[in-house]
Parts: sequence; structure tokens; C-alpha cells
Amino acid sequence: MSKNAYYFFMLDWAKQQERFGLPAPRNLRELAVACSDDWKILPPHQKGIYKAKAIQYKIKSQGKASTDKKTTIGESLASLELEEKKEQEFHQNMLRYIESVVSLGILHNNLAKLKFIFIHTNWFCKKSIGINKYEFFPAEFAVAEFSIENGIEDVYHELLKAKIPLGWRRDAIEISQQTHQIPLNLEDAENDFSVMYDKFTKFLDARKTGNKYPPLFTLKDLYPAVESLLTKMIDDGRGCLEDYLIYSVEALFGELRNAAVKKVSSRSLPLVIAEHRFAKDYFSDRRGFECEFHKIIDITQYCSKSIVTRWGLTICDYCCEYLDIKMIEGVHCPYDEHFDISIENEIYDIQYRTKNLNIKKKQTIKVDKVSMKHKNEISKRSDKELNRWNADTSIDRVDDVQPCTSQINTATLNMPMRPLRAPKTTAQALEIDETIDPLNEVNFPPIGGRGTTIHRKNNAPIKLPLGRGRGRY
Repeated sequence: MSKNAYYFFMLDWAKQQERFGLPAPRNLRELAVACSDDWKILPPHQKGIYKAKAIQYKIKSQGKASTDKKTTIGESLASLELEEKKEQEFHQNMLRYIESVVSLGILHNNLAKLKFIFIHTNWFCKKSIGINKYEFFPAEFAVAEFSIENGIEDVYHELLKAKIPLGWRRDAIEISQQTHQIPLNLEDAENDFSVMYDKFTKFLDARKTGNKYPPLFTLKDLYPAVESLLTKMIDDGRGCLEDYLIYSVEALFGELRNAAVKKVSSRSLPLVIAEHRFAKDYFSDRRGFECEFHKIIDITQYCSKSIVTRWGLTICDYCCEYLDIKMIEGVHCPYDEHFDISIENEIYDIQYRTKNLNIKKKQTIKVDKVSMKHKNEISKRSDKELNRWNADTSIDRVDDVQPCTSQINTATLNMPMRPLRAPKTTAQALEIDETIDPLNEVNFPPIGGRGTTIHRKNNAPIKLPLGRGRGRY
């Protein structure tokens, strides 16, 4: 119902009835019928009061509609501006925190001993839950503790068996095949988020500063995925999402690099260039840091455990030289690709592969129902074929076709050729009387009507084309 003067009168009438202890209809349609007689006898000056209320409400609603503008996809511009402002404040707070921590490290001469927490996650698929909002279904994640002095010191890694929603299984399979290649129903994977949350909080409890968890550093493009992972663990646990801060590892890399170079040069690396260099991932082809599953399937660059380790290697590669830290293979830099591993410490253990790949016995895929015994009997050669094959006798070919160089054919081929029509002559089809009118009344008789009495004004015969070419009259 439109909010006109009668609408506001109905609301006041219902309140008066309740004051007098009389029942008033709750339905607007019944209420409109009940108070219609009182509205008819209402004086004009009192009706004007309700008309003024209706006009005031209309003006207020129009003003609100004009200020609350929306985008083409229905997003409120006011809410977008508010979110953008919050993001800018969050970004500034992040930069201030990183700068203050690094400055304290330089001040106390323990920059190389500062510890940070890295986190990375892979997912099967992401489902849209709103405008520019997605729910990620994680497949794997890794949390690592890093310092320039000791590199990656401790890693908590987990493979997940997520429940894929209806209609998203194909996307999950495609993403898995194109990236991490983790099966949807991996037997040894974890599917209880509460258990993972307990392990995750246990990993962070030892690194608390007072009652606050340390910030989690990841790529800025992975903010939504990490936040969705934490939300899933918190829903099954007893935590709160506001307890965890997700910061940019690219910003941390740029600040640590600039702080390390200060002793030698004053040239700083801008944040944009730091992000660009960090995204190159120079050590993506190096092995030895991936999980056991990705070692077996030989997919190193997409493993979360390998990725967080390579983040630490990249920072060490840019900072250790300026901080006079001796680089150790496997700690500050990748392993030498030519190193040997003894048989006792063989990483690629055959029994481990067999267990994880679930290879229990040899299996033959039956395409049809024909037995192998029948196929072998059919494919064998008969005794007659074997005898002919062993005899190696040539096969007589019978050819009754006479050669083209015989006397009869030669005489036929040597006959002089004559064209069908002599050159520079007129074809018989064109040798027609020029006075013939093809559009005469004999060929095209009149069908009656208004045009039967109309004759051609020019009765001159049409000349047909002669000779070579067309259009010569």
C-alpha cells in the first residue's frame, strides 16, 4: 500500500483504538475498511495534517534514494566508498606495523632474528556468495615460521578432503588437474576443520605477543582464500576471525630488503617494484621443499609447503649478502641440483609410493568380453600360411591389359585431331533469324485483366547476339 495521507490516518486511528481498549485489525486491508467511515467525516484541516505527513515522507524518501546511488550491478556507492576507506586504513596500518617492526630490529641489531609467519593455501573451487565475495573450498595449506638467520624453521602442512557443493565438482576437478593435482577424495587427507584449528592455534600459541597472534603474511591476491580458510576452521572451532591479521608478504619483502641494503646503499626499492620482483618466483623449478604427495606426482611449483619455503629463500637471496650471513643450502638458498642421496635416505621410496598410490595388484581393463585365449587362437597363422611364408615363392601376376604401344592403339592415337567447330565461325545455336521476337504473344499469351489491351509501343524486333562476344546488336 502506498504511504499516502490515508495510510498515516490509519496508523493514528489504530493507536487511538488501542488507547481506548478496543481491538484494531492487524491487516492493512481490513484496517482500511474499518476506518473508512471516520476518514469521510474528518474535517479538511485535520486531513491536511496527514497530507503534510505524506508529502514530508515522500520528500525524505526521494532524498534518500538520490543520495544512495548504486552501480550497474546493484552495489551501493556509499557502501563501496566505505569499504574502500576501510581497505586504505587497513593498508596504512599494515605498512606502519611492518615499518615499526623492521625499525626495532635495526635499532636492536637483531633484524636477521625477527620471526614472521607465512601462510599459503590451494583450493578446489570457489563459489560466489555475493557481489565480489567468494567461498573457497581448500585443498591444501601450509603455515611456516621464517627468519633471515635460520630461514624456514617450522612448517605446519595439511592436505584437505573438502566437501564439494552440488554443481561445482567439474570446476574442482579442472582446477585440481591444472594446478596442484590433489584428488578430491584423498584417503590420507584431513576433513575435520576443528582438528586443523587445534593444530593451527597450537602452532601460533608459541609465537604470541601477549594475547595477540602474530600477523599472517601471504600474497595480496590470496587474502580472500586465506580468510575463507580461517572462517571454515573458526566455524568448527572456538575462535574469532578478528583475532587474525592477514598482511602482504610482498610489502614485508620490500621493507626487509630496503633495511638490509641501508648499510651499503641508500637506494630503496619501491613497493610496486618489490611486488613485481617477488611475484617472479625465481626458485619455482627447484625441488626438495615440497610435501611427500607432490614429490610422488612430481608437481613442485604448486605445493603450498614449497611455496612458503620459496618465499623465505627469495627474501634471503636479497638480504643475506648485505647482512653478512653465510648462505647455507636448504636454509637460505636451494639445494644444489647435482647433490647425491644415499640409498638409505632415498626420498622416492617404492613402498611409500605404492602405499599412497593404492597400487595393490595388477589390473587389466576389459574393453570387450572376448577372452585373451580366443584372441591368441584367432591371431595365429594356419599351417598353410606358414608353409607359404617359409617357401618364399614369388606370386605370378596375371595382367590381360594390352600395352598402350600396340599397333592398333598406336594407329588410333596417331590419328589427326579435329576441333568440334572451326575457329572464327558462328555457333549453330546463334544462327537464328534476327526478326524473331522471343517475347511475342504466341510464346507469352495475355492472362487477362487491365493489361490485355496494352501493346508494345515499339514493335521493332530484338536482334540476337551474333559472333564472338555478347552485347553486339
